[in-house]
Amino acid sequence: MKFPQLIPAVFVHRPSRFIAAVRLESGDVAYAHVPTTGRLTGVLRPGYRVWLSPVTNPKRKTAYTLISVELENKCLCSVNASLANRLFAEALAEGRITAFQYDQIEREVTFGRSRLDLRLSQGEQTCWIEIKSVTYVADGVGMFPDAPTARGRKHMDELATLVRRGDRASIVLIAQREDVDSFSPHEVIDPDFADKLREVHQVGVEVHAYRCEVSISEIEITAEIPVHL
Repeated sequence: MKFPQLIPAVFVHRPSRFIAAVRLESGDVAYAHVPTTGRLTGVLRPGYRVWLSPVTNPKRKTAYTLISVELENKCLCSVNASLANRLFAEALAEGRITAFQYDQIEREVTFGRSRLDLRLSQGEQTCWIEIKSVTYVADGVGMFPDAPTARGRKHMDELATLVRRGDRASIVLIAQREDVDSFSPHEVIDPDFADKLREVHQVGVEVHAYRCEVSISEIEITAEIPVHL
């Protein structure tokens, strides 16, 4: 997936969840939309270099959208949570996700009280997928969530119901950075999510995790990584 032409800046602070104050190369302070509900713990730190996309819509309150952050190890981390869905769907369509080989891909399909990210099908076989974006990494381990998520637990219950009725279902974690070797649930931030993930996995809900390669011009899924529950 290609990024638009990005401009560099330096992160100053985050006055609200969806707003980042940044210093442009001109020295001026501007504001950028932060496209995630997560805390971005360990990612957004004062002084870190960031990459922005200019906003063309005059009705937007911010002049830029925050796209990625250059971390201390020089790795780039994409911060747009919604990109995870598009990245996975793109990789599926190109046949780069060997764990899921299906002819049809449907997005945002409602089941029960939830709208699940993908429904894959081939003949009479159906697979439901809920995708989560991972930005937090510690010692090479990608962890989710970085903020408590009741919504995430509800989605897992729906997937467990689908497995019990005979469908295939999976939680897919997309780490939008390349300095990650494995995935584990974030026990400290949301122990209930971690317990629920293990519970539904025992029922038969699969858990897959992938890492991405990120540059200032593009991002793509490059490899599946081990999952440790």
